[in-house]
Amino acid sequence: MKLSADAITTITVCNLEEMSWEENGSCLVVPAYHKEFPLNSAVLAEEDELVLQALADREVLTGAAGCCYYLPVPSRAYGGVLVLGLGDRDKFDAESLRRTTGEASSLLKSNKISRIGLDLVNFPELPAPAFVESLNLAQYRFETYKKAAENPAPAVQEIALIVGDTVDKASLKESCDLASLISVAANGARHLANTASNDMTPMALAAAAQKIAEEGGEQCTCTIFDQEHMEELGMNALLGVARGSDEPPFMIFLEYTHPEATQTVALVGKGVTFDTGGISLKPAGKMNEMKFDMCGAAVVLATMMAVNHLKPVINVIGVVPTVENMPGGSAQTPGEIVRACNGKTIEVLNTDAEGRLILADALAYTVESRKPDCIVDLATLTGAVVIALGHAAAGVLGTDETLISALLAAGERTGERLWQLPLWEDHDKLMEGTFADLNNIGPDREAGTITGAAFLKAFTGDTPWAHIDIAGVSYGVRNKAYLKPDYASGFGVRLLLDWLLNQTEKD
Repeated sequence: MKLSADAITTITVCNLEEMSWEENGSCLVVPAYHKEFPLNSAVLAEEDELVLQALADREVLTGAAGCCYYLPVPSRAYGGVLVLGLGDRDKFDAESLRRTTGEASSLLKSNKISRIGLDLVNFPELPAPAFVESLNLAQYRFETYKKAAENPAPAVQEIALIVGDTVDKASLKESCDLASLISVAANGARHLANTASNDMTPMALAAAAQKIAEEGGEQCTCTIFDQEHMEELGMNALLGVARGSDEPPFMIFLEYTHPEATQTVALVGKGVTFDTGGISLKPAGKMNEMKFDMCGAAVVLATMMAVNHLKPVINVIGVVPTVENMPGGSAQTPGEIVRACNGKTIEVLNTDAEGRLILADALAYTVESRKPDCIVDLATLTGAVVIALGHAAAGVLGTDETLISALLAAGERTGERLWQLPLWEDHDKLMEGTFADLNNIGPDREAGTITGAAFLKAFTGDTPWAHIDIAGVSYGVRNKAYLKPDYASGFGVRLLLDWLLNQTEKD
């Protein structure tokens, strides 16, 4: 898996007297709460402080959330000052810092800044890991198919955190290094998702999984089921979706094990590398975005890559069912009835409700063969979740409130918010079939996100399970400056890793 070339390479933590500046490309970053002037900086020269105060007096500089100002000062060792607007002190949190840092990244790029010193001496409360994480995400660019620019602006290559004497520098560096690794993993998921569908095929996802396992060493193994093996296992729900494509389908298992682990979690990601809708063909408008229908798979693979590096004391299984959904001559037709690997029959009323079909076999087989303590799936499953929640949050549903509560908390910590929707027996009944055990769609325009989850629930048995519908947050996110809306967001990587690491800490 290729990672972003714009990842921050070095993070240092130092006291004021230990700080040194490079001759070119350096910048001092000074935080500022709204209307709290003069600037509370331990590094800023008095003359520069007077200039910035004059700008504050004219309300050019306010410290409002997301408002940043860059002052070139070539006569100083630090070369320039970037004032980072934090907003109101009582409303400030880690997500506020991420969004402000996202706004600041464009100023850093336009001024060709490669090394920054973040003045935290009088701001020990600032969550520096969120700053590192956001800058990594904001600097991501996908230019695989573009001719390289002749003089690209250099990305920030180093962050120096300038702290007071009482700060535990080793602990702060460790937490920032962790944030950097996790954000690079999120950028890896974005790279997979942004890749054109003619290159990012089911076979390409399988190759990426194999590479992740190789890099993970003895603690990570990769098993890939081909079509023949899936036929033997009766995975006809998945195989039916794949019939219209010339690209072969796969079921991918990445399994990380730790010798001291006492619990096992499974992560399942929908991997439809391109979704035409099949015979129930989608409208032509924006069909190009259907390369993003494998964002769940990208998130699971990137999460497993990070797990290999972090080596948490927990067993993690990453499962990716992957197909292309095409309207070829052998394509599945509406009205067909297929039998999943757990024996349940499904009437396929709409071939564009294909993600739940491939997830059905993945969930059922994983629950039966691996017997995890809990299972979480991520999928760009329904347009209905965009109607319900827009691009601000993913929907979460499931059978275990403890699991859902833990995921909700991880979402709040990482800024990858979830909103719980109900999943009642009334919704289960909406998916009962006339000619089969289940229909693959519910009543028209009725609780579409919930009925999709109700269908999946039938394949999870008694295993604690949560379903995260990421259709509204996987791409096109426009309210977060640290995520370029033209690209996939990598939503889910930071959330899942936060949740996994917190599960480890509780053991």
